[in-house]
Amino acid sequence: MEMETWSGKLMTVTVEEEGALVLEYLAGGTLADALHGATAGSAPLLSWPQRMRILHDVACALEHLHDGGGGGTSTAVVHGDVSASNVLLDGAGAGARLCDLGSACEGFSAAVAPARAAVAVGSPGYADPFFLRTGIVSSKSDVYGFGVLLLEAVTGLPAAGDASGSGENLTARILPRVRARGVAGLVDGRLIGDGGYDEEEADDVARLAVECVAAQPGLRPSMAQVRAAIAEKAARSIAKAGYGHHIQLSKLLELT
Repeated sequence: MEMETWSGKLMTVTVEEEGALVLEYLAGGTLADALHGATAGSAPLLSWPQRMRILHDVACALEHLHDGGGGGTSTAVVHGDVSASNVLLDGAGAGARLCDLGSACEGFSAAVAPARAAVAVGSPGYADPFFLRTGIVSSKSDVYGFGVLLLEAVTGLPAAGDASGSGENLTARILPRVRARGVAGLVDGRLIGDGGYDEEEADDVARLAVECVAAQPGLRPSMAQVRAAIAEKAARSIAKAGYGHHIQLSKLLELT
């Protein structure tokens, strides 16, 4: 059996003991490797168009998770651990697949009070502060993590910690500067001499990130709104990189 899904090509399913989904091998490694390993020469530098396509692909995957596989036909899911380490790249056109549902929560509905998570949700630097304070998880927890991912892709800086050893997360270091003067001086310096980047897109994406990491979940946009905003604001770069993957989440959820 072979099936295309949001997290890669599904090769087979096993139901013995705990069960497993066997997916295709993606040669591009993780987004974390591509963003933070490039300085050491361990991974090719991602161009600006590639970064925008990757963000669009991940936004599509999260939108389908939250929407129950498209049109609400299956159980809605909160991913619970959006991070650069959980974004896999195909190694060809830098198309992206979202992986690792170990922290996922089923049955999310915007019409009811979100549930308290039984397990920790979010990796260091990406975890929603509202969840950390209250234990309440919702789709807006994923939106927060995706907002951090936006900042990470624009700046090339890791989400957790910094070179000075201060321990400050990326949001604490970057948000005040983005709010004050946009993205000026914050874009990954490696892009300047490597084909450049679109200044208007960079500023728009950074300001979208600010909306995604708002302190109150109710002030954050939905992933459908975020995906639409990226498709509009970064349309030129996404077109240069090639269209992203068609997500068929509903078929995967029918098997699980």
